[in-house]
Amino acid sequence: MDASFERWLDELRSRTSLEEVVSEYVPLKQKGRRYWGCCPFHSEKTASFSVDTEAQLYYCFGCHKGGTVINFVMEMERMEFMDAVRLLADRAHMEVPARSRRPGDSAASREERERMYEVNRAAARFYHELLWQQEGAEVLNYLYGRGLNDSDIRRFGLGASPRGRDALYTHLTGQGFEPELLEKAGLVVNRDGNMRDMFRGRAMFPIINPQGRVLGFGGRAMGDQQPKYLNTAETPIFNKRRGLYALNMASKERDAGRLVLVEGYMDTVSLRKHGVRGVVATLGTALTEEQARLMKRYAPEVWISYDGDPPGQKAALRALDILDQQNLDAKVIDYPGGMDPDDFVKANGLQGFEALPKYDSVTYRMLRARDGLNLDQQDDMTRYALSCCAILKNVKNPVELENHLRRLVHETGYDREILLRQIGVSAPAQAEAPRRARREAPQTVSDGVLAERALITLLSRGLIPAGMVSESDFSEDVYRELAGRLTRGERVDSYLEELSDDAARAQAAQALNVENLPEDREEAMRYAEDCIRTIHARREDNRSDQIIQEIGSATPEQRAALYRQIMAMDNETKG
Repeated sequence: MDASFERWLDELRSRTSLEEVVSEYVPLKQKGRRYWGCCPFHSEKTASFSVDTEAQLYYCFGCHKGGTVINFVMEMERMEFMDAVRLLADRAHMEVPARSRRPGDSAASREERERMYEVNRAAARFYHELLWQQEGAEVLNYLYGRGLNDSDIRRFGLGASPRGRDALYTHLTGQGFEPELLEKAGLVVNRDGNMRDMFRGRAMFPIINPQGRVLGFGGRAMGDQQPKYLNTAETPIFNKRRGLYALNMASKERDAGRLVLVEGYMDTVSLRKHGVRGVVATLGTALTEEQARLMKRYAPEVWISYDGDPPGQKAALRALDILDQQNLDAKVIDYPGGMDPDDFVKANGLQGFEALPKYDSVTYRMLRARDGLNLDQQDDMTRYALSCCAILKNVKNPVELENHLRRLVHETGYDREILLRQIGVSAPAQAEAPRRARREAPQTVSDGVLAERALITLLSRGLIPAGMVSESDFSEDVYRELAGRLTRGERVDSYLEELSDDAARAQAAQALNVENLPEDREEAMRYAEDCIRTIHARREDNRSDQIIQEIGSATPEQRAALYRQIMAMDNETKG
């Protein structure tokens, strides 16, 4: 990051009161150095969300979200970093410097993006107004035929594009928008020097971001026109791999606790019309990693709501793979009889939708493993069992594995131990090698991870000298980075803002907010010494465990050397 921009950010943070910003969203009560309130990021009745007035950092002891005032605005307003910075800069009456984090973010490029937002809004109004005119009658009748009324159409800003070659082009240039801007925004295309409208004779769905700005459009063809769906091409403000339809609505529905992912614009409109909240759609593509990461910012869980036919089921399996890679909890809604979400909700309403089975990732994969098989035939039963065992290899939680294994035993009749061996899970072998006596951890600190976190908190509060610890004392990358910055006397604000992964930022926030630590410097020093002893003892124990595992497959010569290592570690401990 540019050093001058970092200094500017420091000034922005210093001129912005975190407790004042948070108070606009959450009622706070002061208690000591912290303000407390109910967390805006998860449901709770007892206040566990805190604002540290000295460090100017927030942290929830319930869901572990934490960070700076910039992080808070990004979370609450679902903004990108620079958008949150600009909002806070406006609040503090500060001008954002020309040099910022975004590559190519010059004054000219920022002005161009703003003009694109303006021209897209003007285009959306043009399409919407055309819908109510004679030229939009075909599209309007199509929307009525899909069960929408005028209120629904206005709510989603739906429209119609004219069939003529350049009606939009003529309208927008007449309003003063430059032809080059229209082309860059993806509204027109240049054919041998002739500007033609990109969308002609289609039902138009504006794609709007959480800040209410029109990024682009999706257009559905009428009749046999191809392609059936056409999206805005990639522009400086629109990328179909990174956006979601109706995210502007879902961003205001945090209390829903989940997003409902569908494949099409009309599925989104129809489910929302019937009262389903949190519905979003991909933009004419299969689910992408970028979209999964985006959804993770808005909800802890996703319900995949694809068509119930075989192509929809295969697409759901692919979506599960993407969501699993992002560690995002997912369930799959199973529509009966191959129905799609639109048809189902029209026939059964909100109550019917809520009653649909929603399968967790593993259960749904096992359900799909039955497709095309006759489990009354032994060969098919064997194939089913082998497929399920391959699925269960990826289940890390032992309780969850046990639940699925019991069902598989019941379904297939195979012996539990045989299935476990196929999965690759067995009871850990008892090591026969001699083990050194484990050192008792200090009573004040018995957990190695807690010891590392406690050291970070003590460092951040200036209760122990920087030279007391080193980065090598910490096992996690996040802790090492925090310790390195703190021992060098650096602030951690920028590091928290650089962490794009929510789990890593929560890990860092936890390490900066360990409770019930000594406030007296002498007591803090003694406590830190206990923490360091615990960390070193844990490291020796881990090494001992590793050596014992190596002994099982070692040659006699290697085994003797490993035993000597254990004895040397024991002697060092006793010394």
